[in-house]
Amino acid sequence: MNGHLERPEPGASDARGASIGDAYPWLYEQIFYTASDALIVVGSDGTVRLANQQSERLFGYPGTALVGRPIEDLIPQRFREGHRRHRSLYAEQPESRPMGMNLALWAQHADGREFPVEISLSPFRLGNATLICANIRDVSDVARVQDLLARARQSNAVADFGRLALASKDTVRIQREACDLVARLLGADFALVAQCASTGPQLLVGASHGLDAAGLAATLERLSGYCRADAEAIVQPLAVDDLGPPGARDSGSGTDAVPRSALLAAIPGDDRTLGLLLAGTRRARSFTRDDANFLQALANTIGAAMQRSRTEEQLFQSQRLEALGQLTGGVAHDFNNLLTVVSGNLQMLEERVASDALSANLVKAALRATGRGADLTRKLLAFARRQTLQPRAIDVRQLLASLADILRRTLGANIDVRSVVDDGLPPVKADPGMLDTALLNLAVNARDAMPGGGTLTLSATLASVDAGFVARADGLTPGRYLLISVADTGTGMSPEVLAHAFEPFFTTKDSGKGSGLGLSLVYGFAKQSGGHVQATSAPGLGTTISLYLPVDEVEALPPATFGVDPAYRGGNETVLVVEDDEEVREVATAFLRRLGYRVLEAADAPGALAQLEREPGIDLLFSDIVLRGDISGPALAREALARWPQLRVAFASGYARDALPWREELGQNVELLSKPYRIDQLARMLRRALDGTGEDPDAAAADDE
Repeated sequence: MNGHLERPEPGASDARGASIGDAYPWLYEQIFYTASDALIVVGSDGTVRLANQQSERLFGYPGTALVGRPIEDLIPQRFREGHRRHRSLYAEQPESRPMGMNLALWAQHADGREFPVEISLSPFRLGNATLICANIRDVSDVARVQDLLARARQSNAVADFGRLALASKDTVRIQREACDLVARLLGADFALVAQCASTGPQLLVGASHGLDAAGLAATLERLSGYCRADAEAIVQPLAVDDLGPPGARDSGSGTDAVPRSALLAAIPGDDRTLGLLLAGTRRARSFTRDDANFLQALANTIGAAMQRSRTEEQLFQSQRLEALGQLTGGVAHDFNNLLTVVSGNLQMLEERVASDALSANLVKAALRATGRGADLTRKLLAFARRQTLQPRAIDVRQLLASLADILRRTLGANIDVRSVVDDGLPPVKADPGMLDTALLNLAVNARDAMPGGGTLTLSATLASVDAGFVARADGLTPGRYLLISVADTGTGMSPEVLAHAFEPFFTTKDSGKGSGLGLSLVYGFAKQSGGHVQATSAPGLGTTISLYLPVDEVEALPPATFGVDPAYRGGNETVLVVEDDEEVREVATAFLRRLGYRVLEAADAPGALAQLEREPGIDLLFSDIVLRGDISGPALAREALARWPQLRVAFASGYARDALPWREELGQNVELLSKPYRIDQLARMLRRALDGTGEDPDAAAADDE
């Protein structure tokens, strides 16, 4: 052509496009065939009418092999059906425009290889027919660069997000930042952090982007199945389509409120899925592997932050309870010393005023009050974990029936008390007094939550606790538990109040109407019993407090019966009393003398050792646990037994029996009596110690009651 385009002679034809040559100027025909982009002309039936040489090279079809093929042959199989629908819609209103705006377009080579493309469409008329010219460009190199840039941006974002999660304890802020990153770096219209509720398959909103109230409700409903206990875990990001209500898109409603396409990543915890992270778009979209990896990295970071927060909350709760335990333990110990003095003097006074009915009644009333005070300190010491509970086999049906009867008489006619207990339940293993107190506490709280009346339900059923539940319930082990619940139909608690319900001193009652210790005492009892306590509540829907207590796997024995003989008296034995509180020491020595013992006394360990040196005939050392100076009661006993092996030892303490680790070291001939004590309890304990009969478990348990 000598460097110039030569116009063909009139009537000349080109085998590749005679009709085009007849209809268009020769110049345009040359441009079509020599263009650097692939140009394909498609008829209204979707078949290729004409293709230039670049099309043949791009798609790998030789010569005129493209002509007559369906255009869908050049598209990956998964997109063909959708392309046919879009092609039909385009034919109704053809216009020059890019194809698939904001969508990744893929073509397929003759050898099956897929590659990214950009396509622009130009319709034109040929006679009575409308043809479409598609300008197709391979953008593999551009896509690779864009992928690398996107991957770099995502990697940097994940690193920054990780630093934020490490630096901040605000899990809400962390979840919001994750939603912003999903929207910005994945080009998502919607983002959502949904947390799995601990008590059921419900999903709770942690943070969201782009979803209104209706969209949130619809999306959460469709996703809730992923939080069921029996649901298959999402082990890698999962693509889902059309999260709106069934039929919403067919009816044309709600199409913009919920994701059309979405990618889900599980938020992992140590033992279960904590929630889901969602990226969604209004229009259909295919997410890449890089998108999935980015979403999962964010979800993993959220999970680590949530797990850390949960662990810190458990530690904080434990530390608060420990601090409160130390406080209440010290107070209760000192109070028991005071009660010992009051009770001891009243017992000695009781005999002297026996002939005066009025005085005798006053003394008995005062003794009953000291008994209630001792019961209060026993509960405080149990809460402080400084008193070992006395777990026994308890018939739950009988316990709840008795409690329900008491509550019906005391809570008022406007509260309907019901007891629902499954048949054939095994006995529960717990301290009867503390379990009764815990349930009464819960019943009183339920009454206060129903000022206008309502229904209080006591229920019991057998529960099998698996490893998944154990991981959420700190301190449990897998196995069978009795689930005892107290449910009311009262005002309920908001999530904010529920989160603090078991904290010591936390209360929503008016000043003077609640100490804030009720639920924390229940919590302490459950944990000390080897169980767990759980609360579920919502405003206006009432509250249910559930106690998981271990089943007594050994068949329950009939209740032990025993008599108390107040005539236990000493012979010619000598007892050395070691007590640093002078008034308590006076009570102890007075009791011992009334019982017929010869009594010596000392205020501290050095004084006691001096007495033992001077009086080799001392038969029994009766000491307080905590003494002034550097030597405690147990240390004194160890030294005394090393020098006088025949010596018998007994202790009194404001703490409870079996609560101290030194008992096993000293042997079975050591007795422990909890303050305040009655003279008959002291008499029995001394005879056991002196006679070397060892501790009678039933009698010891009775002595503590």
